[in-house]
Amino acid sequence: MNSAAVRGARPGALLRTLATGRVRPPAEQLQTPAEGTAAEQAQAPASGAEGPAEGTRAAFPAPADAAGGRDAAERCEVCGEPVAPEHRHLLDLRARVLRCACRACAVLFGHQAAGGATYRLVPDRRLLLTGFTLDDPTWASLRIPVQTAFVFRDSAAGRAALFYPSPAGAVESPLDEPLWAGLVRDNPALEGLADDVEALLVNRTGDEHEHWIVPVDDCYALVGLLRTHWKGFAGGPEVWAELSEYFAALRRRSTSVPAARRPS
Repeated sequence: MNSAAVRGARPGALLRTLATGRVRPPAEQLQTPAEGTAAEQAQAPASGAEGPAEGTRAAFPAPADAAGGRDAAERCEVCGEPVAPEHRHLLDLRARVLRCACRACAVLFGHQAAGGATYRLVPDRRLLLTGFTLDDPTWASLRIPVQTAFVFRDSAAGRAALFYPSPAGAVESPLDEPLWAGLVRDNPALEGLADDVEALLVNRTGDEHEHWIVPVDDCYALVGLLRTHWKGFAGGPEVWAELSEYFAALRRRSTSVPAARRPS
């Protein structure tokens, strides 16, 4: 499905299809820093922080479509077999793109050593971390202009990377390594975060203070939702309804675990 078709989807349809792997995220949400207008980059919901960080546009693992154009047919990008509407993805570690995977290839690369230095299976677990420690001053110190963000460990760069969704796509913001180390120390469940393919997702919209470990696919869904439904300066009622549905669906699909619990 091309990006024009995605933009024309019914309210709620984009979220459901992206979240279940039925379509790939629109390629334009993965722009380089030179792409997008200044007005687009400025249109983001304000937070309580004093000002936005001077972030650079994200280059986190891209869908295969964005990396050079793929056949629109839903086929496994490893063996060429057809894939089910709901299917898993592999991260191509060399090209830094996500590949659709059939059930057989997902099972094969589910074994940690099977993919070697080439592929890594994107997990399908969603953990709602209860009792998560992240106070308001620490959040404000991130200086991002929105109330939602996600962090994943970038194995190629050897560091944790912080991103936030915007109407122009995903934007990277500086993340102080000692701050991240402190979050992991205070919330040992983060020790189990899989490099490159899982993220800590933070939602502080409205009165919510929620924290999840999610597959990186879910972050694509969030970025695509905001980019597709944002209208004007404040976003408009449709985007906020979609965000509410996104997090409600995520809660239903998640398993609650204490943030203080170390991975077994």
